[in-house]
Amino acid sequence: MARIVFQLDVDAPAEDVVRALDTQAGIAGWWTDDVDFAGGAGSTMTLGFPIAPLPFELHVDEVNNTIVRWTSVGEFPPHWADTTVTWTLTPTGDGAGTTIHFSHDGWASDDGPLATAALTWAQLMLSLKQFSETGAGSPLFRRA
Repeated sequence: MARIVFQLDVDAPAEDVVRALDTQAGIAGWWTDDVDFAGGAGSTMTLGFPIAPLPFELHVDEVNNTIVRWTSVGEFPPHWADTTVTWTLTPTGDGAGTTIHFSHDGWASDDGPLATAALTWAQLMLSLKQFSETGAGSPLFRRA
């Protein structure tokens, strides 16, 4: 199985990062403004993207101040089927911020769409950092 992995430090407490990852306003602030999401473990978020013919659906498996885990449950995109996205949050070395360790696991192979997804996640990580630090972001994807 292939995976995408990133790590970066954010000048914000874990609680702010969790709000960005587990609220509709948070997701809309850094990822896509086409989101339907109640938040919390057990919920499912539905994400729309201008270039995608169908929405993405992610089930929230776990959420607290140290981990947020989602599983792809929709039929689209097919290469995300049964993959998991995990955000592990730890205090930075100086304790002033949060280190985010990101992984998107369960890809069938490293061929095809994995490279494009990795590039997109890299851009999204920077957008998440900006949103977590400032509370104001610009989602990478916007409705037309």
